[in-house]
Amino acid sequence: MKWVGPSCVAAIALLLVFFLGCTMPSTSQSAPLTAAAAQKTLDSWNPTYCKVSEFYGFYQPSGQAGEKVAYVLLAKPGEKEAKPLVYAARFQLLTLPSGPQQWFLTSLVTHSSGLSRRQGWDNLMIPVKEASLK
Repeated sequence: MKWVGPSCVAAIALLLVFFLGCTMPSTSQSAPLTAAAAQKTLDSWNPTYCKVSEFYGFYQPSGQAGEKVAYVLLAKPGEKEAKPLVYAARFQLLTLPSGPQQWFLTSLVTHSSGLSRRQGWDNLMIPVKEASLK
């Protein structure tokens, strides 16, 4: 019976490290998107136009792990008689050029005039601000 040499043991160790490294979860996961952070981003994005009156919750489209849709009731702060409208705020998890991932508000639309008519903003790129603890 032949003895296994150091080069064979090193090759097996490298293969094990490679396979374990491929199956281990990534440590560069970003923080989860919270309702408080989403609301703070919406409130500070355009404070003369929109103020979150009510936050209904998140919906995650199937098969889209890095995407969330928040349903919110927005009102225009300066107008007392303006009727608040339900908006769908789309948030996407994007990878920055420097490497880390961050959530961004990418669209804010409403179907208040009927399902065939969308109003809002489809081309946003607003970074999500972390909610401060008060």
